[in-house]
Amino acid sequence: MLTSSYKDWLLMKRIALLQKIVKQIGVPVEHLSVQGATIKGRRIKTSYLSAGAGKPILLLHGGDAGAGSIRWYPVIGPLSTCFRVIVPDMLGYGESDKPFASYDRSFFSAWLKNYLDTLGLKKVSLVGHSVGGAIASQFTLDHPEYIEQLVLVNAAGLGEGTQRIPARIKVRMIWQNLFPSCAASRWFLEHYGLFNARMINETMLDIEEYGCEVIRMSGGRRVFWLGRGRVIDPIPLERLGQITQPTLLVWGEEDINFPPAIARLAMKMMKDTQLCLIPRAGHNCFYDQPDMFNDILKRFLMEDNSRV
Repeated sequence: MLTSSYKDWLLMKRIALLQKIVKQIGVPVEHLSVQGATIKGRRIKTSYLSAGAGKPILLLHGGDAGAGSIRWYPVIGPLSTCFRVIVPDMLGYGESDKPFASYDRSFFSAWLKNYLDTLGLKKVSLVGHSVGGAIASQFTLDHPEYIEQLVLVNAAGLGEGTQRIPARIKVRMIWQNLFPSCAASRWFLEHYGLFNARMINETMLDIEEYGCEVIRMSGGRRVFWLGRGRVIDPIPLERLGQITQPTLLVWGEEDINFPPAIARLAMKMMKDTQLCLIPRAGHNCFYDQPDMFNDILKRFLMEDNSRV
């Protein structure tokens, strides 16, 4: 059993690492939290980052072990020059609570509605990467009245029969949740997260270390073991066709986890949808090509969508 002094040391270490990463964003960033819905009689905390002012843009991170919102660090600063950027740690990740729960798409969709209501946000543009893309799609189907624009970035869950969790990802996630290791995280980032491993920098490695510290927290493994990958169960293509909001699909051309063919097939079914492929970029395309990614995203988000 861990002593209270050792737990305090681990907490200080983790928060110091998070603060170091936040400083690399390069703009003023608030680290906030709100108490939302009750689960099994307990109020649930959602931690989030906030920067900038103006039209609200909400970023949902991917399901890479542990880290949460801070994985968007190359995007938050550039986007905050034009918008109010809100980046939550989804439940189970980062500094947010980690309750016993199903951690499937319905769970995360209900959480997101409660989170937006708690913040008083009635309309947002929603951007989701990977697992966050699957959740963003589900939420848009469940609560279309909240969504002005939708952006799906190398998203999971698009289309029945188009994708399953690749075996290498299952192995990585099992390994990381059993034996959290910065070395293993770096190896997977180099081989499956990026097209160009030379893009890895100190901040990316700090994020991987922070993610390992989160997994070691009490409840840090719940999102994986209780969710069992159901969050990216494919959404049938005919369901995707019910999304009518202006939608942008942004994909790294070299993503070997969820290839661009997934986006092309989904685009055939979805209305009012654009596809932008980013060359020489993998699954984390905003790491490989941050300037190109941010330019594409800002142009789309600045479009006049008064017809919605």
